[in-house]
Amino acid sequence: SPKLFITSIRALNPGAVIPSSLHTKINGLIIEIIFSTKLLNLSIELIKLALSMKKNKFLNKRYSAKTIRWWLNLFPPLFFNRIKIVKVDDDFCHIKVRIKYSIFNTNVQKSIFGGTIVSALDPFYAIMYWQTFSRMKKPMEVWIKKVDVQFKKPALSDLTINFDITQKDITKAKEQLKENDKYEVWHEVLAYDERDDIVSIGNILVHIRNSNKLNIN
Repeated sequence: SPKLFITSIRALNPGAVIPSSLHTKINGLIIEIIFSTKLLNLSIELIKLALSMKKNKFLNKRYSAKTIRWWLNLFPPLFFNRIKIVKVDDDFCHIKVRIKYSIFNTNVQKSIFGGTIVSALDPFYAIMYWQTFSRMKKPMEVWIKKVDVQFKKPALSDLTINFDITQKDITKAKEQLKENDKYEVWHEVLAYDERDDIVSIGNILVHIRNSNKLNIN
């Protein structure tokens, strides 16, 4: 702590006069070190989260809905595209995402970039299935194989996208994985503007693989 640091200086040199400006600098330096350490730890956790989507030692990681939402809202590809995760249900069967209309994600026509919309469609079904199977202690390798997008009109305001999987979707995935160790499924999602008009329609192909040859019951 700053007080301990000052005490140490005085112990080494009892006659030392320590100006208040030095106190301020020491306080600022220690706060900066603490912040840098927290930032480093956060960066490490974000990397771990990204790696968790692949076939590696983090595959069977389980996270709370709150943690996933917090991490993803700080994940640079989403953060800088102004993509915000508004809600994640505890069972990971529903995720609500909002794309904020911003100078950082709009083109010369003053509409949101198509690439930003695609980025908002890309990762969430993979996360939902990944965490769903992890909660059953049956960790799967999950990734998005393909995203097809049809743009219906320019995006001139914030956009809202809802991602859902049902118990029927999960049951069908389990049945297919019992037989083939892999399963692919399409999901359709709609992006709505602030007037509740459909701006884009996305069709997302999710690839699920039982890489560890686990017994699916």
